Amino acid sequence: MSAGMDSAVGAETANTRAVTEQLAPRDAVFYYDETDRHPSSIVAVYVFDSRGAEPLDTAAAVCWAQERTGLAPLFRRRLRRVPFDLDLPYWVPDQAFDIAEHVLVEPAGADWDTVRRRLGEISAARVDLGRPPWKFHFFDRVHGVPGAPGPTTIAVLTFHHSAGDGVATRELEAELFSGRTASAAPGDAPWRAPVVGLRAALRFPYRLVCFAIGLRRAAAARAEVRARAAAGLLDEPLPFRPATRFNRAAGPGRTVDQVTLALSEVKAACARCLERTTVNDMMLTVVSGALATYLGEKGETPPESLAAMVPISMRGIAEWDSANRLGQMAVDLHTGVTDPLARLAAIRESVRRERRRTIDPAVLRYGARVETSPAWLLRLAGWARAQRSFAGAESIPLSNTTISNVPPTGDGLTFRGAPLLRAFGVLPVLDGDGLRHLVSSQGDELVITFQVDSAMMPDPERYRELLVQAFRDLVDALG
Repeated sequence: MSAGMDSAVGAETANTRAVTEQLAPRDAVFYYDETDRHPSSIVAVYVFDSRGAEPLDTAAAVCWAQERTGLAPLFRRRLRRVPFDLDLPYWVPDQAFDIAEHVLVEPAGADWDTVRRRLGEISAARVDLGRPPWKFHFFDRVHGVPGAPGPTTIAVLTFHHSAGDGVATRELEAELFSGRTASAAPGDAPWRAPVVGLRAALRFPYRLVCFAIGLRRAAAARAEVRARAAAGLLDEPLPFRPATRFNRAAGPGRTVDQVTLALSEVKAACARCLERTTVNDMMLTVVSGALATYLGEKGETPPESLAAMVPISMRGIAEWDSANRLGQMAVDLHTGVTDPLARLAAIRESVRRERRRTIDPAVLRYGARVETSPAWLLRLAGWARAQRSFAGAESIPLSNTTISNVPPTGDGLTFRGAPLLRAFGVLPVLDGDGLRHLVSSQGDELVITFQVDSAMMPDPERYRELLVQAFRDLVDALG
């Protein structure tokens, strides 16, 4: 998708025209992977200081959103499948677009606990792909938000992951909350399924030839990866990890909670390390310590170390023609190491090795097989993943939890004149991944937001305490 979300949100304030474009294969994976138990959603939350601001009602919220529908093609396009999945889906202008279907103002005066509960419900719901795949939920006059000086207005933006990743979200929010406006320009010609289906049928033999060539190239790249691993040039992650209580089928309940740390203190701790240590290294170590202690208190210490799926932005590393430009690292958390400094050192080394593997040219060539995969194969792969059962499983592929991080938010963001206090994201819980973390920051505030299956963790307040304690133990160990 050459003119997808990444390029659109970084443009000037000129109106963005909703044009027909085919979904890139890497973006289509999110489309085909989605099920009721595997939502493919981005959930971004923004907390604004609403002291002195005008009350927000539905008419005002709709007007605010309407004035910004021209900032990105996301707002006026929907996805349409090609007949018989002969080719990848297309982004097409929605001729029946009604912005009122995308803006919801929740009852005013809610408390923080109510908003957190609604965040769990919002993140668990699938985005409606029958219309442009985005929605705004607004909560006005929210009280009890930790660290807020008074009442707040909370905006929750959800959109389908096929439209962009965490970095693209940062670019989009910089446009939305900058004070600039742009009405949507007229879209191009309406969708004609028979014409698109005929074109796809004519291209089908060519797509098969590309797929066959891609398979040969992938096989050669995979052989090179194995040779490099055998020579000690690459360290491949363990294929399986011991399953925990968080690696079962997800139930209906969701809990969203978070821990706030001083970013200056985190950076000061990094600076005291003898070797170069990043904030990400520190946060992986904190989560590792909290997770190991929590399972130990439940009498469920795993027999071997656990691992985390850690996304990595491939911008500047690989030239991917897609809205999502993320790789996936499987980082050993060394949960069996009890000393905080030893655990930090081990995780730092695991991150270094996994990053080196992820950006290795041979590994990238092997991963490029998705770029020539036909739509029917991506759909079949998504269906196969949905059939996996986690009941009674003793092991889980690659990782036990997700720990993601996004770039800091920009300065000067406002909503109807109210300044931004905090921005964070919520990662939807999936089958087999019932505890997920997202690290975000703004100013001197670093937030670890976690979502967990309520049945898997009936005491999230204890996990929150353990996250703080793991950080304090690490800081104390660093002197």
